Parts: sequence; C-alpha cells; structure tokens
Amino acid sequence: MTRIKFAGFNAVSKVRSPKSYRNSALDLRIRKERTVAEARLLSKAKLAGVNCPTVLGVFENELVLSFVSGKRPLLTRSSVSSLGRLLAHLHNSDIIHGDFTLANILYSKGRFFVIDFGLGCISANIEDKATDAFTFLRSVSDPKLKKAFLLSYLNESKNKAIYRRLDQIESRTRYSF
Repeated sequence: MTRIKFAGFNAVSKVRSPKSYRNSALDLRIRKERTVAEARLLSKAKLAGVNCPTVLGVFENELVLSFVSGKRPLLTRSSVSSLGRLLAHLHNSDIIHGDFTLANILYSKGRFFVIDFGLGCISANIEDKATDAFTFLRSVSDPKLKKAFLLSYLNESKNKAIYRRLDQIESRTRYSF
C-alpha cells in the first residue's frame, strides 16, 4: 500500500501486482475481480456499521481507500470483547473477513477499524464464519481473552451454531488453541 492524496483526501493505494506465473489475460481478470470484490466487501461492511476504510476509487487493479491512522490494539479483555462484537456484526451481514487478526485491526480515537478485506467473501456458511473466528482465536494466547472474545461474539451473533462448529474445527486442526 502506498500513501497518496486523492481528490484532496489522505488515502492509500492498494495495487494488485501481476503474477508472472499466470497467463497474462487470466491474471488481469483475476486482479480486476479481486479488486472489485474487496471494494464491495468494504462498502457492505460500512453499511453494517463496521468501521473500515472508505472506498474512494476502484480502477482496473487498484483500490484507493481513505487513510486510517491508528495502531494495533492492545490485547485486553475490553478490546477482545469489542472485537468479538465487531466480527459478529460482519458475520451477521454474511461478510467473511478471511484474515481477522490483530494485523488487520487498527485502533484510532477510541474506535476499532477493520482493514484488508483482500481474502474476504460474502458467505452465509457457518463453516466460513467459524473459520474466521477461529483465525482470531489462534492469534490470541491467553485463555481468558479467548473466552471474552467468544462470549461477546456469541452474544452478538445471530447464529449460535457457530460455537459448535468452532469445536469441530479445533478438533480437525493440528495445533489447537
């Protein structure tokens, strides 16, 4: 990502680079589709009430987004509870982030912002939602913080079957949380 000025706004430019191992026509199509898909996810997340960058422009293989100044959040009971609610809001709108970890969360002016929806998709599938939650849980080592995240996620979630699916996913993984 590159920081730029766009129409007078502080912005970032996210360009999907060509992959030399792909057929060039296929590569261009894939990069275009992924750029448009990420823009749609960001717009849908905004409509769901989730703080995320605003899409300022979508070009062939470039996404221009509003710049969000912030830092990675500290892991506290309060922050993980907020993140559990935030992920539930995304999932209640069938938005799968794809990489919901602290690396893709910014804390700024008392609010959490979710960034980088590049691996995301729209899905009502319980497995997809549970995998998204599982990704975050694997990035947290403290069992008390995991519990706080899960409790707030489940309190906010419209689908309680995700909790049972998390147990199934954990049993299938090589290293459990």
